[in-house]
Amino acid sequence: MAAKSTKTQVVTIDDSAMEQFKVESFDVRKYNAIFYSIRDLYGKESQRQLGSDNFDWKAFKTQFEICFGTSEERRYTTEQLLTFAKTKFNMGLEELLAYNRKSWEIRKKLAQKYAEMEEISPVDDSKVIDEIPYENEQILSVTQ
Repeated sequence: MAAKSTKTQVVTIDDSAMEQFKVESFDVRKYNAIFYSIRDLYGKESQRQLGSDNFDWKAFKTQFEICFGTSEERRYTTEQLLTFAKTKFNMGLEELLAYNRKSWEIRKKLAQKYAEMEEISPVDDSKVIDEIPYENEQILSVTQ
């Protein structure tokens, strides 16, 4: 005897009455993060396959735009991008978002590092030449 399923079907909420206040679904709002994660993953894999000497990021980004368009024009749907990411990189929405978050953290750290480097003033070599440590003074006075 087969057991009957007692699962209750969940009715989706129709928020169309929200009109101008309607919010896009989560994955649609995360389109840019998905798009740029795919671009970065694709580029790194291409670079790995071609070798660093034969890879040009600028040329890659141009070719990527020809194929995928820009994030602003949204040539493909979120679902299409997620299907592509699953096929090429075996990554779903959550993995792509985590990858994007990590990428932003790395870029922020690099930007902070460069900003700190710019704050350090260059050394004035003319003053360094005139300063002779005590040990060197003794050596110079013995040899003179």
